[in-house]
Amino acid sequence: MARSASFRTSDGRSLLLRPFGPRDALALLHFANAMFDEKRTNRDLGVVSFDKEPTMAEEREFLSEMIRGRERKEVVSVAAFDGIRLVGHCSIKRRMRSDVMHAGTLGIAVLDRYRGVGLGEELMREALLHARRIGISLVQLTVFGNNSVATGLYAKIGFRRAGAIPGKIVRDGRQLDEVIMYADLRAIDKSSSQPRRKS
Repeated sequence: MARSASFRTSDGRSLLLRPFGPRDALALLHFANAMFDEKRTNRDLGVVSFDKEPTMAEEREFLSEMIRGRERKEVVSVAAFDGIRLVGHCSIKRRMRSDVMHAGTLGIAVLDRYRGVGLGEELMREALLHARRIGISLVQLTVFGNNSVATGLYAKIGFRRAGAIPGKIVRDGRQLDEVIMYADLRAIDKSSSQPRRKS
């Protein structure tokens, strides 16, 4: 993503979608800390990262990777800000082996208070649009098998279920399936993959 765009959530909040810049390390740290805290209290949160409290050094390195990757057309990264606060992020990382460079892996995280208001969908649509522009035509993701809200959203955008790995995730003694989904960006209708602005 090389530009900024405004987005209004379904509950009326005005957010800014933009690529990360070199001054966003502190916002990233606060975001990562919020996700870390939520993972401890919401054991159904569908993320497998944030196993330990993040550090500023780690977030600076992550930020550098995102910026370098964008410059090299290896990463698409779309961040959502409410004022100076980072509230959501979606990235698509290109596979770098020569025979799979047309493929990418999607990751997304949105703060609790910003879910269910259209932000996740908008972040993904924006990321997929820019992925297609840099030559990524196939995108995959994984999701917890018990996360019907997320799988429904991904299907709405155009992702299809490829299969599942039974019991891959173990959390609090529970074994959860990891569902694998993919989207062929060449097959997604342009009108459905365009970001939908709200003003």
